Amino acid sequence: MSYAVVIVNWNGAADTLECLASVFAGSVNAVAIIVDNGSTDGSVAHIDAALAVQGVSLSRGTPASLPRIGNETRAVLIEAGENLGFAAGCNLGLRAAVAADFAVTVFLNNDTVVEADALERIVQRLASTPRCFVCLPMLTVHGSDRIWNSGGEIYRIGLRRYHLAGRLRADGARRGEIRCSFFTGCCFAIRTADFLARGGFSERFFFGEEDFELALWMKARGESAICLTSAVVQHKVSASFSAAAGPRQNAKVTIYYLNRFIHMRLRLGGLRWALWLAVVLPYTAALLWRSGTVGTAALPSYFAKLVRRARAMDGVSRADFEAVMAGQW
Repeated sequence: MSYAVVIVNWNGAADTLECLASVFAGSVNAVAIIVDNGSTDGSVAHIDAALAVQGVSLSRGTPASLPRIGNETRAVLIEAGENLGFAAGCNLGLRAAVAADFAVTVFLNNDTVVEADALERIVQRLASTPRCFVCLPMLTVHGSDRIWNSGGEIYRIGLRRYHLAGRLRADGARRGEIRCSFFTGCCFAIRTADFLARGGFSERFFFGEEDFELALWMKARGESAICLTSAVVQHKVSASFSAAAGPRQNAKVTIYYLNRFIHMRLRLGGLRWALWLAVVLPYTAALLWRSGTVGTAALPSYFAKLVRRARAMDGVSRADFEAVMAGQW
């Protein structure tokens, strides 16, 4: 059974090509749908030329004219023409998967390397389990034997607990399968029709929070996910986000918390959000203090600004994201 693999690229052709090579090496059934989010580094030409050398025929299209995906197609490239953000880029790929009538779609970060038949395994496991909404692989830190993510549990109040994070991959392998209510958007398989009916990823946040929002949505509806630990994908953790942040790595932290605070305000409402803040703020302050991300003297003003912005905003747009990345928030 052929399936779509949606990969969003933004100024990361080298990572994307390494990712694609691992996908093609591990599966004859995978059809890559590459969404280029308005790259300015020549990514489109680089990907086109590299795949031509490898003998991979590439169809190209735009959001207004999606490429035709035939029986022999292995890769298509959709040029968004602008940076849509991660969620919207994935949703553009989803529309192409729907148009081509793929029953299953895999969403895969471009900064990953897929081991052996990992994608085949999660697609087959999903297909064989009607009550499973999502199937994901075990994610390891690229080039190491440490687990980065194998799912976890999410709670309605916005807290989560990870399974096996930082443990040896052998520990995960012994588990076989792990039922989970939380998973990262880095790699997972889902029935295309199910995700389309849900509306794909939320585009309320330009970058980040889409997997957290999806997990809480699933939790509310009693949907489940399975992490298949025999399927392994290596992840170059935060490669694309770090590149976007450049010298302002602290901006990543601000985006993370701004997304989360807005999301939980919208989900919980005024009074419950205030109670949530009373619990979360001291914990978050301790984390930032220990990491050295925000100095002790700056913490009160940092959180005052964060809460003020989160109270006034209903999402994080591209302009908001770019302002934070530029240190102008």
